[in-house]
Amino acid sequence: MSIRYKVVKQVFGFDKTGTEKYVVKAVTGKTLTFDKVCAQVTQVCGAHRGTVSQVISGLFDVMVNHLDMGHSVQLGEFGTLRPGLRTHAQDSKQTANASAVYRRKINFISGSMLKNFLKDIPLSRSDETGSKEDGRESEG
Repeated sequence: MSIRYKVVKQVFGFDKTGTEKYVVKAVTGKTLTFDKVCAQVTQVCGAHRGTVSQVISGLFDVMVNHLDMGHSVQLGEFGTLRPGLRTHAQDSKQTANASAVYRRKINFISGSMLKNFLKDIPLSRSDETGSKEDGRESEG
């Protein structure tokens, strides 16, 4: 198992010369649907599929309720969710208010489980035909 990536030619808007650069981007696989997640958890845990679906849905409800109250939600070693904002900077304290917010978001902070996973997983380059060259690539 590895994280696959591709090399993409790109021109950055902030580069006034319009110079083309090469950027490494992750190649994303298929999305695992909620139903398939429930089915796999059922197989791993041995719990009835309806129970698994109900517990996960209950978890989502609890998380949304606490995020709505402005609280962070820790999911064990997996990570933490917390509410966040994107705002435009203001020149004065008086104009720095809710109207300066242009996006509400949920920040995810990886826990030790995901950090260890990312540290240890190899990278593999995908060529244009979809095959890949296996091997560990260094960061940097």
